[in-house]
Amino acid sequence: METFPHTFYDIEIQAAPADPNGAPVHLVKILAIDGRRFTYKLHGVLDEDAVTYIKSIIDAAVFGDMIIERTADGFEIRESPARLLKHS
Repeated sequence: METFPHTFYDIEIQAAPADPNGAPVHLVKILAIDGRRFTYKLHGVLDEDAVTYIKSIIDAAVFGDMIIERTADGFEIRESPARLLKHS
């Protein structure tokens, strides 16, 4: 998957090296129509559940670099301690 649609955001998916446990990692680069840029780092499979979760946190106005991890109970999110990616 290279992108998914959202009304007010351009979204680009970039693969990243797998985490130490071998789980896939994806960088979800987000550009808002007002120019804000931020990145979510997803640890886990990028499937429909992950896309739905990502859309829900965008809609909840979580505008910053965040780390999302898939758990047995769903997803956990936390603020990234450093900038994840510089958008060009």
